[in-house]
Amino acid sequence: MTPASIITTLTRLVVPIALLFLLYAVDQRAEDRGMQKAQAQHSAAAVQRLEFSIERSGQLAGQLGQILDRNQLEKADAKTAFDRLDSDLRSGALRLSVRTTAQPGGNHGAAAGPVQARADIDPADAAALVRITEDGDNAIRDLNTCIDGYAQVMRQANGGQR
Repeated sequence: MTPASIITTLTRLVVPIALLFLLYAVDQRAEDRGMQKAQAQHSAAAVQRLEFSIERSGQLAGQLGQILDRNQLEKADAKTAFDRLDSDLRSGALRLSVRTTAQPGGNHGAAAGPVQARADIDPADAAALVRITEDGDNAIRDLNTCIDGYAQVMRQANGGQR
């Protein structure tokens, strides 16, 4: 074999192999671009979902803030009313009494029958009862606020259904 025929034979072998490698490289680049495009679309969709979630979270935070503000207003109004009641009880302007039954003339016999009477509660004890009531009312207000907040979160999580 002559050197010219060897070169011709090698050229015939190398050129198709080189073309195959070139086609493979072009195909890989196209596939990479396709994957990059798919990743970009996926990323864009993820960013869109994230923006939507952030917007909904902001709306939810505003709604929960309104619920908490309403709770604070109701507590302040109730405190004013309880403070006025406490002041009136302590000053004697208002009295708290309970029903009792007493026998007329001190007779403990059943023939005369019971007579309804009232007994005043000491002003300090009456004020203590009012404070207990105030604490209970505040606890109920806080619980209702918690329930309202939970319901709002659930409505938001369920897409505004219910």
